[in-house]
Amino acid sequence: MTENRYRRLLALYPRDFRQEYGDEMLGVLMADPRPGPAQAFDIVRGAIAAHLRLMVSGQSRVARIVQIFGAMLLFSIALGRVAVEVRARVKYPEFVSSVETVSWARLAGWGVAMVAAYLGWRLVGAAGATVGLAGEIAAPAQFYLDTPATVLHAYWMIVAAAIVLIAGLVAVRGGREEPRGIFWVAAAGALLVAEATLFDRLFSPVGNGLVMAAAGLAGVAVFRQEPEIRARLLCWVAPVLVTVPLVQWGFGGFVEHNMRHPESLQLINPVQWAVLVLVPLAAFAGVSMLSCRDLPGLSARR
Repeated sequence: MTENRYRRLLALYPRDFRQEYGDEMLGVLMADPRPGPAQAFDIVRGAIAAHLRLMVSGQSRVARIVQIFGAMLLFSIALGRVAVEVRARVKYPEFVSSVETVSWARLAGWGVAMVAAYLGWRLVGAAGATVGLAGEIAAPAQFYLDTPATVLHAYWMIVAAAIVLIAGLVAVRGGREEPRGIFWVAAAGALLVAEATLFDRLFSPVGNGLVMAAAGLAGVAVFRQEPEIRARLLCWVAPVLVTVPLVQWGFGGFVEHNMRHPESLQLINPVQWAVLVLVPLAAFAGVSMLSCRDLPGLSARR
């Protein structure tokens, strides 16, 4: 195998890894008495392992920011839902008997997760996020057999809840440092509560405008982070963002069929479930690998 081919294979490794060990690795490979497919396989396997190690390194600090910001936003959404149900209970007592248990569970779970994330209590935060995630799954699941699309419409929330739970397990222990931009996330949460609470008294464009404004404020919070932290945050957000086009384009026909044929509903089949799980994971891995190529020093800031 020629030197140029070795260099093409070594290009699979992260940039900082190549800069530090590239020449040494090239010399070892050139002296290896067994060039061929087996050697190429070892290079590719080593490159994948290097990317995976770099994806994990430095994530604990970023994961705490994801945990705090995510729990705050999910708590705001849960609070808005409870407010809507409480108002409906007061306004239409003959039709609405009480607030659903799952709504209270989500509110309590994300409230605990939010406080624990801020205080650096990992186990308490994980417990709260687990309850919150269970609530996000249970809410659409109870209507799945009648309207399967409810799971798809709520899927981004389920993925976001899972991301917050995972971030809490990865986050640095006992961290008390207040992340940058937390005020902007709190403001975004307030807008989400307002949108849910006032939605029935406002025109839909206004409610959508509040949601877009909340997204903009959350974006400001991300932008205020250090460049390397900002790039890592995009890795965590990618699985949530990818669910929108995934559901819209990948399951549009599924939703349309069920709307037009309520007498013979289709359920999500195993292959579709696998796609729903694997695409967000692939989004995280793909964005992480791209980011790792340009973030050589983040692991030192764990």
